[in-house]
Amino acid sequence: MNSRNQSLASIKEAIAVHRSVLDEVHEARQAVRGYTTRSVVDRGLTAAPLRTMLAATPVKRTFSLLAQGDSWFDYPLGTDLIDCLHSHHGHTITNIAVAGSTLNDEAYGPVPREMFGLPGGPKQSDDPSRIVELVHRIQEDKPQGLLLSAGGNDIAGDEFFSFINNARSGLPPVNATVLDGVINGTFRSAYEYLISTALGAAKDAGITMPIFMHGYDYPWPDGRGLISFLGWKVGPWFDDTFNHKNFPNNNAADLKMRYDCTVLFIDSLNTMLASLALHYPGRVFHANLTGTLRSAADWANELHPRNPGFRALADKLDAALQANL
Repeated sequence: MNSRNQSLASIKEAIAVHRSVLDEVHEARQAVRGYTTRSVVDRGLTAAPLRTMLAATPVKRTFSLLAQGDSWFDYPLGTDLIDCLHSHHGHTITNIAVAGSTLNDEAYGPVPREMFGLPGGPKQSDDPSRIVELVHRIQEDKPQGLLLSAGGNDIAGDEFFSFINNARSGLPPVNATVLDGVINGTFRSAYEYLISTALGAAKDAGITMPIFMHGYDYPWPDGRGLISFLGWKVGPWFDDTFNHKNFPNNNAADLKMRYDCTVLFIDSLNTMLASLALHYPGRVFHANLTGTLRSAADWANELHPRNPGFRALADKLDAALQANL
């Protein structure tokens, strides 16, 4: 671990200082999420129907999980991976993900004061960090597994501009040097910090807590953003860069050129995550979700799948949980 990162001992000291704030934020978020699950007996089934159900249906293993991440775990305007893992697979999930989070936020940033990470109150210098929040929840909840979703927002929006060469430059569309430096340098270092800290916290809490990472699927940079029921718009996240770098979107061939660029990004991220998992055999797992969403119609916008897409992706993530927990 980089010597500049917080040690587990200093994180535990920070938890002691900020415990009341951490608990207050956590209770507020969980109150509007409710990712708890009840047994079939709790749902009012009598003994005879219960025996019939269990005889007819294979027993499904469910787990108590902790989730840290971005809008793929916290998508207020639709379903998301965590919704689907709870609703369709029965897992009990403590979710501290915040829509819009970057990998940098999750590893090094403060806990957002506002409910969903939307613009709100000013950040304070003494705000607890997300890594402190993560360790606190591991100690309090003792989850059977940790889910991580991070990196998508670090290369989307304004950040995407430096990754793409101008179409008129004669250079390849994607700046491979910049991409490699960010994915295999900046991203890998942040992920290693999250992983090593989380595993250390789990060991300190006396639990075995495998970590499950994913690397998204291939988005279609077609200019679609996110429009809320309140009328505010977020995104698109890739379209502006492609337009400024002279990659138009006038026909199917143009869109395919843009799509091929995003494929390079997603493949690079997944290759790094798979490699990282090999360094923690039996403790860290990479769920490859690529190829699940087959067309632009599977996506609600440039960053988020439609509800059926999230369910299909969650099925793959659940398969990784079933195989390794």
